Amino acid sequence: MANNDAPFGFNPIGKLGGGTSPAMNSYKALANYAVEMFQGDIVKIVEAAGDVQLFAIAGGGTDATNAIGVIWGSNFDDATGKPTFKNTRPASQKATVFVYDDPYQRFEIQGDGASDQADISKTADVTLGTGNSSTGVSVTELDSSNIGTGANLRINSFSTKEGRNSVGSNNIIYNVTINEHKFK
Repeated sequence: MANNDAPFGFNPIGKLGGGTSPAMNSYKALANYAVEMFQGDIVKIVEAAGDVQLFAIAGGGTDATNAIGVIWGSNFDDATGKPTFKNTRPASQKATVFVYDDPYQRFEIQGDGASDQADISKTADVTLGTGNSSTGVSVTELDSSNIGTGANLRINSFSTKEGRNSVGSNNIIYNVTINEHKFK
């Protein structure tokens, strides 16, 4: 049976080794960053400014090992000065962003290709894309083409969700941790 093709970025599902429920911390996103960030996007911290921005794929210098977690929303004052919470952090908007930043946080993420049972415990990179402006949700996926050679994520298992767990088919949901996490 084919898996549904409906990317959603990263969805927090728990922690390795148990412990307390997933928690978020707040970070600053500066107005000079002109890229919108969506709920479920993997983010990094730019140390020179202490600014949160979208994570970049391997080969981007220190970006590949600078991931701090996954954005879940932002709080900012809109053009009228009204405090606003959104799933996204609008482009060029100074905001407080909320990030699941525990290096042992587990996430669900859809793969963009086929999978194999032997993929468990291997690493892979992410594929980034512009999120869905209507829902405010990311479309980031696990890059199935470089399982075993990529390094951004560690595959822990497959989801048990009906319609999303057919091993060997495209678009399976993986349970992962961020392998190249800044705080590990």
